[in-house]
Amino acid sequence: MSCTKFKLTTVAALVLAATQANAAIYDVVEVTPTGLTTQATEYFGVAVKPEDIDKTTATPDELLGCFGSTSCSESTYPIAVESRVTLEGVSYREEVPFAMDNRFYYLEDYDNFEDYCVGLLEYSTCEGWSSQRWNTWQLEQDMSHVNAEAFIEGVGKVGNFNTIINSIDELSQPVGVNSDGSNVRNNALATAAVTATTESRAWDSIVVDGKLFNVGSISSDVTNDYGNYFSSKAAIWNTDSPIPVLSEWGTSVIEIRGDYIAQGSMRAISYDSVSDTLYGAGYNANYANNDLQDMNASVFVIDKSLTTIEPLTISGPQVDSDGDYKYTNSVATDINANLFVIGHAKRRIAEEGTLDNKIFVSQVTSSNSATSLPTGTFLSGGIFFSGAGGNARSVNNFNEIVGQIDAESSREVDGKERRHRGFIYPYATTGTESTRSTIFKDQAWWLDDLTNDGDVAGNNNKYRIFDATDINDAGVISATAFKCTVNGVTQGYDTTSHNAECQFGSGGNEEVVAVKLIPRSNASSADIQARSTDVAKVERSGAGFGLLSITFLGLLGFRRKFK
Repeated sequence: MSCTKFKLTTVAALVLAATQANAAIYDVVEVTPTGLTTQATEYFGVAVKPEDIDKTTATPDELLGCFGSTSCSESTYPIAVESRVTLEGVSYREEVPFAMDNRFYYLEDYDNFEDYCVGLLEYSTCEGWSSQRWNTWQLEQDMSHVNAEAFIEGVGKVGNFNTIINSIDELSQPVGVNSDGSNVRNNALATAAVTATTESRAWDSIVVDGKLFNVGSISSDVTNDYGNYFSSKAAIWNTDSPIPVLSEWGTSVIEIRGDYIAQGSMRAISYDSVSDTLYGAGYNANYANNDLQDMNASVFVIDKSLTTIEPLTISGPQVDSDGDYKYTNSVATDINANLFVIGHAKRRIAEEGTLDNKIFVSQVTSSNSATSLPTGTFLSGGIFFSGAGGNARSVNNFNEIVGQIDAESSREVDGKERRHRGFIYPYATTGTESTRSTIFKDQAWWLDDLTNDGDVAGNNNKYRIFDATDINDAGVISATAFKCTVNGVTQGYDTTSHNAECQFGSGGNEEVVAVKLIPRSNASSADIQARSTDVAKVERSGAGFGLLSITFLGLLGFRRKFK
């Protein structure tokens, strides 16, 4: 009697490929920047050129964007790409380290980096986690050290010293942050110039009545027991004047209280034509009956003349909720024309083995005020399982949310960081277009399921999407993926499954690359085929192999753990 071991899903995937070839709703297009000066090891897709579809005048086909009858080419909507030589010490984007350290305590030495990991992530791998970041942080004390470069398709390289791009404006120009290489680590990078004498950041832009508005943060110098650092305020400015208009912090907040420094930031901007009002989203400092000057997700109501800015805390994900400190901080990351807001809150108390961010949404109305705050609701169900960690990145005007979510539920506390995947969620609320949401069966998906065309040797099967960062109204997504290469040559994964091998043991390797996802013309929910998951090997016995087993025996391999 003979026996063998094989993966059931390998055969299933190949049979499925023969019967459902070319079924998928996105094409994956890799974008490799040119003209960079460093030998980067990883590339990230970070933003896509905006496309705002006017729902009041668009035809039914135009409402579908690139899902409509007219195909979108690879060059129609450029994306921005960032490179990294090594893992960054602390984020180039955030006003404060690790998006929550408003004392700047964790920057002092290696032990402080490890303190953060041990106390607020609780990985068992904190020594390695900390040393990687500390090694880069030491190099970055020399501001001329270049670790991050930025690139926009059709524009080329942007900036010189550790440049990042938060969004692309309507002129295809970058909105982000750029070091001057000597004196100021973070300078706002935007089409509309801004006057700032110290740290500044640009996050988003919008054109209203022919005028370009930019939002971000402007900082002032502050000293506490840990050194000379910064206090930031949410800011808006436009092409009429480089002088920014700053939002005040919450009630009873002062610039510095003990070692805790007040912080604020506006991450996104939208316009409500009904009330003729600008709305921003980000975070702001609140006193909240403690000395910590909590960083809370906030909405900013802005008079179009920029004479008034009213910050409103989003109720629910705030740090101090009736004395219940579930979160260390929260931030609203985007707001669309429907005044629909997305964001995430960093867990302070472990939930099902993780301290990672928890994603929320909020619907803002013109009636919201200091006495009637907008309310945040945490996502749940489906891929947003209880205890899922994730990041809300972007939402378009069809309420299609993209971001990153955990793809497994293993314990991070006393373990290691979970595997992540990019997702899309057509959220049902004011402004959702049913002809768009039905393409997704009105539910959230890992994007890998929507790129699966069943072709093991096809282009889409070379990639697994682990983060989605931006989406426009046409439906084009900027993202980052693992790409399977074998001995330096791009190859497909061994099967179309979620956890397929990249020819493990035969020179296979996964590279981090920037990609954009372009909707396929006339795609529908019938084109979705969720990827399978390779099961554990099982033993089969009998007098001999079946014909199908013999045909595909040479394709079998070993299971490996994804990043």
